[in-house]
Amino acid sequence: MARTNASNDDDLRILDVPCAQCGQGIPKTTIEKRKSRNVDDWDLCADCVRVPSTNIRYHHPVLGLIWCYPHFGEVDALFRPLTESGELYRPGERLCGHSDCVNLKHIAGLKPRKKNADTLETLLAQIEMQEYNKKNAKVATTIKSGASPKVN
Repeated sequence: MARTNASNDDDLRILDVPCAQCGQGIPKTTIEKRKSRNVDDWDLCADCVRVPSTNIRYHHPVLGLIWCYPHFGEVDALFRPLTESGELYRPGERLCGHSDCVNLKHIAGLKPRKKNADTLETLLAQIEMQEYNKKNAKVATTIKSGASPKVN
């Protein structure tokens, strides 16, 4: 069914297929034409084919206005993001409903990153850096006139 001014909008909405990336409606006739031409990204709308979305903003029925960040790497059969080694990238249930979303706020069970470390974490980080510096310290081999070599 071609889109014309005389067409009923309700008929068009029923026949539309949602875009795999942004959810915008694509007419079924357009999908069929793309499949007949063997187009690889037949399930994406014209906007997503030309410029991939770096973020998707939409109004969630429960969460309100949210921003999702799609994963641009490999995905499995359930459209979950994968690392280069084939393991799940940021595993967990997505609260937004997008299985490829990598926004930390949308992943259930994932602890958000701390902005401030507690004293124990700070102390352990300092000890680790001291050990690293001792192991990788270079001893001065030449002595400048009037200066003594520094040894840690």
